[in-house]
Amino acid sequence: MSSHPTPTGSDPLVRVDRLRLDIPVRGEARRVLHDVTFEVAPGGALGLVGESGSGKSMTTRVLMRLLPHSSVTGGDVLFDGTDVTAMDRRALRRYRTSEVSMIFQDPRAHINPVRTVGDFLTEALREAKVARKEAESRAVDLLREVGIADAPRRMKQYPHQLSGGLLQRVMIASALLTRPRLLIADEPTTALDVTTQEEVMAILDEQRRERDLALVFITHDLDLAAAVTDRIAVMYAGTILETGASKDLHLTALHPYTVGLLASRPSTVDVKRLWAIPGRPVSAFEAVPGCVFADRCPFVQDLCRQERPALRPVDDHQVACHRVEELRGRITYEPDTHAGRRIEQQPDEQTEPV
Repeated sequence: MSSHPTPTGSDPLVRVDRLRLDIPVRGEARRVLHDVTFEVAPGGALGLVGESGSGKSMTTRVLMRLLPHSSVTGGDVLFDGTDVTAMDRRALRRYRTSEVSMIFQDPRAHINPVRTVGDFLTEALREAKVARKEAESRAVDLLREVGIADAPRRMKQYPHQLSGGLLQRVMIASALLTRPRLLIADEPTTALDVTTQEEVMAILDEQRRERDLALVFITHDLDLAAAVTDRIAVMYAGTILETGASKDLHLTALHPYTVGLLASRPSTVDVKRLWAIPGRPVSAFEAVPGCVFADRCPFVQDLCRQERPALRPVDDHQVACHRVEELRGRITYEPDTHAGRRIEQQPDEQTEPV
């Protein structure tokens, strides 16, 4: 699978700028997304990566307007220049049925088990007043495009009669049937074996290139994100800590958290012990006055705990770290047959131990 470069000079189809999201918890508004900022152009792909609870899925649900009990308290969420948060019911219906689609993590949880695959696939087209015969013909053609043999027979089957890999292909076909311009894939390969995972991602990459789709891809796997996206945004506790080009982020990572994630990857050599980021992930619901990564960062200083760093340009990255210029080139990770990959930190008298 090869990355497809974002078309040069393309205006962004999706622009999220300083998005802030509050959710009521026991009568109190809690900030769960903090100034989230990114863009995706037609034909481009953005990978959202980070530990569980970092705000990746929450961000895409804002794009889909799937959070009825939440409140966007700041920033812009624009699709082709239109404010998604301000769409009325009619505009929102048109947006969801023809402009944006989503592939969910577990297809069995999102496909009605008492309806046939054909009914599931053609529902959106029938809602759009497409004739049943045409809707079924388009569904069969798309099932073939995503690698499902004997598509007419599969249309008559129920979800329990299909394997996990086939069901995920059905989900992809369903997402593409309405010919959207934006595709959101929320960990679409989590429950699949490695071979099927590669096949599914190859289908997504091929469909993106052929249809000039904008893709937002959510995953825990940095290597997988690097294979199918143009840029990666690393999220933590509802905050984007770093963005950079997918092809070289593993060599040029600047934020201590990004380096820590890369260092935690298993090596292909004989590994006896893997390095892990110390401490526990901060919940997006926790109120942290300074940098959200401060309690786990080996380079933390007083300023880090007192003031939240803004996402700003550094080289060809965007980085939210007070010490990024000072630490640039000092945080490294290298293969080690005894300890997997590790972070090597030079002594620093100003660095507080954690």
